[in-house]
Amino acid sequence: MSNQLLEQLEVKIDDIIETVEILRLQVEELESKNEGLQAENMSLKNRQAHWEKGLSSLLNKLDDVQPERANTEIVEEVLYEEMA
Repeated sequence: MSNQLLEQLEVKIDDIIETVEILRLQVEELESKNEGLQAENMSLKNRQAHWEKGLSSLLNKLDDVQPERANTEIVEEVLYEEMA
């Protein structure tokens, strides 16, 4: 091989090494971002579960209150009719 071919090969190898290094750095950066997003996702899922539990509790309380209220309204209607 001539010197010129060896120099071209060396340039191409250097370019490949540089490209691989850039890609390795990008992979590290993306892995770091991915870890952060996974942690954020877990936090949001926990918040969602907490809110769902709270809403479920409130809905159960409303279900308990509404029948009592309906009974109170019936009693009031009966009393009103008796007074009239």
